[in-house]
Amino acid sequence: MKLVKNQKKYYYQAAVEAKLLLLLKENDPDNIERVVKLIDYFVWRNHLCLVFDLFSINLYEFIKMYDYQGFDYGLIRRFAIQLLSALKYLKQLGIIHCDLKPENILMKQKDKSGIAVADFGSGCLESEIVYTYI
Repeated sequence: MKLVKNQKKYYYQAAVEAKLLLLLKENDPDNIERVVKLIDYFVWRNHLCLVFDLFSINLYEFIKMYDYQGFDYGLIRRFAIQLLSALKYLKQLGIIHCDLKPENILMKQKDKSGIAVADFGSGCLESEIVYTYI
């Protein structure tokens, strides 16, 4: 669950994130794309709460677990294929992630190579760019 601070600027951006997550979910009813799926959202004490499936660690923590030594070619290839698939899906929907980094790529299970792109809190639609640096 992602609990957003009870402040106007954070609430607004979280509402944009929820809009993007609903668009992602609507266009992937079978949950085959490599992005997190919003299960539900609600407001609690003026905090916007976003509910997701439970994932394991992020890629940064996974890399850190192995003392930053890198991984074999096969694992890197599996990660890359899934990441490129997710980016292709985002491009099809006109979504810009804006904060893609290892911390925002989650592993579905710690001992498996399945991943999903997460944290669309800085994201936007191509047609509604809100940041000058994009």
